[in-house]
Amino acid sequence: MLPRFWWLGIACGVVALLGNPAALAKVRHGEKQTEFGTGVRAGFGVIQYHNTCIHVQAFFISGDFFDGLQVEKTPQGAEFKKRKVTYRNFPDQLVVDVEAFAWKCTERADQITPPDYAAGLMEKASFDLSWKRGDEIRPATLLSAKERHPSPGLRWYYFLTVPSKDVPLTDNLVIDVSLREGIARTQLTTNLKCGLGHC
Repeated sequence: MLPRFWWLGIACGVVALLGNPAALAKVRHGEKQTEFGTGVRAGFGVIQYHNTCIHVQAFFISGDFFDGLQVEKTPQGAEFKKRKVTYRNFPDQLVVDVEAFAWKCTERADQITPPDYAAGLMEKASFDLSWKRGDEIRPATLLSAKERHPSPGLRWYYFLTVPSKDVPLTDNLVIDVSLREGIARTQLTTNLKCGLGHC
């Protein structure tokens, strides 16, 4: 069960979006604005550790590269276009925003989740990344990792920078997430095509 304030936030967000069709379209495609540029949601998952549930989602970011990018199905496969220009590969570098939200899986009605809930679990998360094309898996070098936690709050952000030069936009990026030295884990298989609404 999600916390009460989470549902209130969702309700307020829905009301705001209904009055803004352009913003609604971006949310439908999983876009968000960050300090590194426009992010497109490319995958999500859930980690459970005892009574702690963590919703994890990953966004691809590279300046304005993904802003307005669309995918079309063709007889040859997926084709990525923006303003009539066709793109086949990722930019030279890719920032992956791994966003995580922690809450109590079950919570009594009279309980309030503290603002620092699960901080000991979420701090210093580690990541392994690899590119995947069919059955072929290639390790991806993690150039940098930055952890952000707006406090107080239950949301955590991990900005991972990976080289992506000459990597086709159709490749998957597999992200292994490890919390507190492996005490809780999940694996995300992220895909730009699905992020743009064409799985």
